Amino acid sequence: MGLRLRIALLLVLAAAAAFAGGEAWRSLRAPEDGDLPHEIYDAYAAREEDALYYLRESEGRVAIFETKRGREPLRVTGIELRCLRAADRAMVRAGIPVLSRQELLSLLEDLGS
Repeated sequence: MGLRLRIALLLVLAAAAAFAGGEAWRSLRAPEDGDLPHEIYDAYAAREEDALYYLRESEGRVAIFETKRGREPLRVTGIELRCLRAADRAMVRAGIPVLSRQELLSLLEDLGS
């Protein structure tokens, strides 16, 4: 194999490695705070009419509300919003409708761990 061909092949492989590395790095970037994961949140939002509770933000923590727009929470949990993943933080800020007490406990356990 000629020297020029080897150099050309090496340059192509180096460019491919740089591109693949850049894409891998970009895929590891956490979503911005405002990035609501619509594919997940839309499943919750579709059941707003039947919701018994809503998980929303209050005082920088996850709180339980009776209505989506309620001013006073039923309870403010010890789960700090800043400790949540960006996707969970965005969903709580948008308001997560909860259908039952069992689902409420399950969501709080998931957010708290």
